[in-house]
Amino acid sequence: MFKVCIRTLVIMILTASSAFADGAVAQMTGSAEKKGKLHNSEAASGFNVVNTSADGIVGADGIVGENGDIGLEEKDYVFLFGNVHRDTAVLRVLVQNAPDYFNAPDMPRFAIVGRERKFYLGIGGFVKASISYDLGNPIENPLCFVTSSIPMDNPPGNGALVQMNARASNLFFNFVALPHTKNQIGAYINFDFSGNGANYGFSLKSAYFTYKGFTLGYKPSLFTDGAAAAPTVDQQGPNAMTFLFNTVLNYQYAFNKHWKVGVGLELPVLNATYNDYTYQVNQKIPDIPFYVQYSWADSQAWLRLSGIVRNMYYRDKSSGTTVDKVGYGVKLSGASILARNLKMFSQCVYGEGLGSYIQDMQGLGLDIVPVRNSGRLESVRAWASYVGLQWKISPKFLTSATYSTVEAFYPKNISDNLSDNISELMYKHAQYLVANLFYNITPSVQAGIEYLWGSREDTGGNFKQDTRLQTAIRVNF
Repeated sequence: MFKVCIRTLVIMILTASSAFADGAVAQMTGSAEKKGKLHNSEAASGFNVVNTSADGIVGADGIVGENGDIGLEEKDYVFLFGNVHRDTAVLRVLVQNAPDYFNAPDMPRFAIVGRERKFYLGIGGFVKASISYDLGNPIENPLCFVTSSIPMDNPPGNGALVQMNARASNLFFNFVALPHTKNQIGAYINFDFSGNGANYGFSLKSAYFTYKGFTLGYKPSLFTDGAAAAPTVDQQGPNAMTFLFNTVLNYQYAFNKHWKVGVGLELPVLNATYNDYTYQVNQKIPDIPFYVQYSWADSQAWLRLSGIVRNMYYRDKSSGTTVDKVGYGVKLSGASILARNLKMFSQCVYGEGLGSYIQDMQGLGLDIVPVRNSGRLESVRAWASYVGLQWKISPKFLTSATYSTVEAFYPKNISDNLSDNISELMYKHAQYLVANLFYNITPSVQAGIEYLWGSREDTGGNFKQDTRLQTAIRVNF
């Protein structure tokens, strides 16, 4: 009975998907009617093809479900099971619709092609479990090695810490309607279990749709070049990386296989420090990121020049005015092929009021900070850079190493009326070093071992460091 319920649920989902695709065809172009059914040559690359009909779902083992009352037409769908990592028409469309960053979920092992190719649906994710051991000033975060979180006043007896977690495990749905047409529409949603601390609550990572170069929804900022980093067991990666999940309205356009540009409007995210003379107000203008990118080597290497402009509003109580501070950032990022199977990733960024976008500075109130005995807030300048190497030793083994650094520069006469003399305890400089080795046990199962070292220095000169050894296993599905 349970199997019948599950199969019925799958049919209901597919029926809704087909109805959406049919409605889109009727409302926009009707051009999908020209598309033929899935060719055997396209399905044969690593897939087991399973047709569904009103007689039930025919699985790979030939078992027929008892759900003939759904009333679907003969051969409404094609189920594709197996290795989707092949150069097929289905894979190319799903890849284009998926987010592109270094720890993003892999392509699905399971896909569905709709009748007359009106939609593709990929369902997948991974289960990732890790164990780590910190020595020095342990960072109490089993998921991310955040150097700004190194405790600066660690009490005696807390010099080591063991942690275990599976909160990075992820599930996603990748849907494309009217593929290979000018009216192609994509929708993507994925989440992990990093919400609500150690209680494994749902945490949304992406929820967006795409149409003719436009993207609307929740995903990494356009100021993020997420693919320009070597892989890590650490879920966060380099502390200098400009990585921020945000609500976006972006447009990207590729002139040819080499040149690509993008511009966007994104939800303003202000993280400021206030004093007795200032307070927070509503933000009124979206952040505006943009980039131009040149790619070569079949898009395996690229150089991207990015920029962002921000308007940051706060209230000056002493003058009774709302003040608008302008922040900005300029970034170079990309990847290059140094030799066969050897690749380099890098990024350098400089700006003012950029703390919300640099990973290690997020949540520290370092976009703008108060000036002494006044209602004036000034932008914090920041410089962040990293360089990483990735070497594919063999089809089974891959290793990488990355060094990353972040430094903050504060305005003169920073306020001294903050609690606990915070001006002497504010984040000044941090370093991040990682080296790892990955082993592909099977196409779906990967294991990794990793060494991490990090340091933090405050404006008062206090310096602390932490070392972490960790291992993880990830099963993709």
